[in-house]
Amino acid sequence: MSNKDYYAVLGLPKGASAAEVKKAYRKLARKYHPDVNPGDADAEKRFKEISEANSVLSDPKLKEQYDTYGFVGDRAGGPGPDFNGFGGFGGSGGVDFSEIFDMFNRGAGGFQSSGAPRSHAPRRGQDIQYSMKLSFEDAVNGVTSRIRVSRSKPCTTCDGKGHVPIARPTVCSRCNGTGRETAGGGLFHVQRPCSMCGGSGQIQEAQCNSCGGSGRNPISETINVRIPAGVDNGSKIRIAGKGEAGLAGGPAGDLFIITNIEPHPFFRRVGDNIYLTLPVTVSEAALGCKIKVPTVSGITTVRIPPGTQCGQKIRIRGKGIKSLRTGTPGNMFLEITLQTPDTRNTRVRELLRELSEFENPDIRKHLPTEK
Repeated sequence: MSNKDYYAVLGLPKGASAAEVKKAYRKLARKYHPDVNPGDADAEKRFKEISEANSVLSDPKLKEQYDTYGFVGDRAGGPGPDFNGFGGFGGSGGVDFSEIFDMFNRGAGGFQSSGAPRSHAPRRGQDIQYSMKLSFEDAVNGVTSRIRVSRSKPCTTCDGKGHVPIARPTVCSRCNGTGRETAGGGLFHVQRPCSMCGGSGQIQEAQCNSCGGSGRNPISETINVRIPAGVDNGSKIRIAGKGEAGLAGGPAGDLFIITNIEPHPFFRRVGDNIYLTLPVTVSEAALGCKIKVPTVSGITTVRIPPGTQCGQKIRIRGKGIKSLRTGTPGNMFLEITLQTPDTRNTRVRELLRELSEFENPDIRKHLPTEK
């Protein structure tokens, strides 16, 4: 057995959570890994200590034993897995330390005098994810929607305990009313309070029929969900307490709405900016004009400056999507494309030939034309 302070090894306070243990281990493992410190004996020793501490504190059962007694068995640097506690005796006469710890745990107030096993420690319910389809406009402007979610709630019959009192207690069939049972094997035996009746010798509670002993019942619930303006594909909206019911009086989990945005027929989103492909005629691009264009907040008039080229972008400030983080709207960009006239018309062809006399013949002078 080992009485090392595993929390101190990882630089954590006593009783740190599993998430804190995982984070600290990853940080230290990266720092002291032998591949990062080749030939460094001190770093290798430190890495082994870190790994040992993580192997105990990341295992819920071993962590519970360590937090209770300040040490664990073979996983924590003690005797190897074949050690049986008595030199020269092995095989079936060996001691399963995990079983011994389990005996201690059960014997130390692990059961209620009411004759039913102690409820598990309160545990938070699981989170639920719900995929919601949204139109482009609803994602931009925000919307409140009603959704139906299948989840669980604490059983009202047993108040979430999973068991209920019975009118006439019966003699416990496991211990025959003695309230004690023997566990272990070979040379090592331990007496402990009966695991069925909790040491009372009587069965005074029974499994709740309403929930089958789970302490929870399934429900289908309609929930109003407010989607904020500016969500994007894969955005998560958290609704506290609307996940699965907790166990043994623990808090409910959360509901997470995952947004799935439908594409728009002519708007394209890039971050908080919106892009619109805007076709203009040759004369509009050459001479300039004013054009009405759609935006996410309505119709607006924009000026196309004379000499606008195909592929040019015109920015409209503040007509993009409101940022979820800052609340500031992005911009809208008009991507110009040129629409040439229909040359099947004789007059159009004549005008274009006249126009060609004024066009720059050297617009491709910078490009190579011969091999």
